[in-house]
Amino acid sequence: MMRSLWSGVSGLTTHQMEMDVIGNNIANVNTTAYKSQATGFSDVLYQTVKNGTGAGDNVATTNAAQIGLGSKVSSIYTNISKSGSMQATGNAFDMMITGDSFFVISPDSQTRNFSRDGAFTIDAQGSLVTQNNGYYVLGVMGDGGITPGANVTRLDLITDATKTIGGTATSASYFRGNIDSLDGSFNEVDGKSLRLEVFGNDGRTYTLKFKLTNGGDDADNTYSLSLSSVQDEEGNLLQNTTDTNINLVYSKGSGKLIDAGGNENGIVTMSFGGGASMIGPLNIDFSNTTNYAGTTASHSSSIYAYKGDVRGLNVGYANGTMTGMSITDNGSVFAKYSNGQTVKIAQIAVAEFNNAMGLEKVGDNLYAESLNSGEAQIMDVTADGGYMTSGVLESSNVDLSKEFTDMITTQRGFQANSRVITTSDEMLQILRGLKR
Repeated sequence: MMRSLWSGVSGLTTHQMEMDVIGNNIANVNTTAYKSQATGFSDVLYQTVKNGTGAGDNVATTNAAQIGLGSKVSSIYTNISKSGSMQATGNAFDMMITGDSFFVISPDSQTRNFSRDGAFTIDAQGSLVTQNNGYYVLGVMGDGGITPGANVTRLDLITDATKTIGGTATSASYFRGNIDSLDGSFNEVDGKSLRLEVFGNDGRTYTLKFKLTNGGDDADNTYSLSLSSVQDEEGNLLQNTTDTNINLVYSKGSGKLIDAGGNENGIVTMSFGGGASMIGPLNIDFSNTTNYAGTTASHSSSIYAYKGDVRGLNVGYANGTMTGMSITDNGSVFAKYSNGQTVKIAQIAVAEFNNAMGLEKVGDNLYAESLNSGEAQIMDVTADGGYMTSGVLESSNVDLSKEFTDMITTQRGFQANSRVITTSDEMLQILRGLKR
């Protein structure tokens, strides 16, 4: 009878622990990326009151008679594989992982913890950190990718190196249009004026002014293009010390370009020196120009200069300042600049484990490695088919209907075990009354 008392006590203890787990799950029903837990019971020692026997000549086998001594909590496991639902936030730095990976988080740039909570923000130093406690999010800086086992560091997204981006010089341009052979302006001394704006290798904008004349001869199919001036953004004239005269020759029959500066392909490389040395070299394409008499009475030429090549490449760009950031599905962080450029500056790393259920909870939505989880495997989130989604967070995976059902069965189990104790006590009272 005393055995039933202690069995009842063990039942009360285990059901109370299960109720603790249920209470914690319900308390975290709205905790970002919380993973619910469940309790597993097992029986404990048994007292053998009669040993089992084997078969004899005239008797059959008999089973052992054993009385159990209660129950115990065998496990409290975390349902870590079940993903919570997607909750939209509109914050670009809120990230949700679809897959089995974990963000790599560090409270001190050295210790590594892991989390499914992707509520991130930028701190005063420009580092990517967790919103709730300011821990660093780890990854790889620069435009490279994350290789397996990469050495991850904290992500300093806003620094002197990322706030601005240097410009790139324009390396190509082209002229397009028709040089009307009956255009009288080419017979004048000043000829036809053409403008071209380009970027220098210092990221500033410069204006090139060209003069197109008839080449100083009587032929109506030869012309001369020369650089008349170079101006900076403030309108200051810059001296150029290189020869920039280009002779253009067209077919009298078809009006197509035959030669440009001695090049049959129509591409001329123009270099710059002196005060204009920050410009170029510039590959100028004249192959899209023609020379025939126009049909209008004014006989006006329609030739213009364009920045970049005919495919829109090699345009260059000015100096730029950071105007925003975006994060792609593989965790790459791109900075957007005022000059229209978008540059990858970092990538968020993730970790996976051989046994993620073996991770230890350490609070603050963080996990730590354990002997049962295995070592963290640092990787790109897309390496196993997973991906990140910006602007959303993972909700808790707590199922309230299950928790309330478990609460009912736990309460009934607790009540039943308490009845075992009271009933055993009543039986002891009866035995005590036999003495009277």
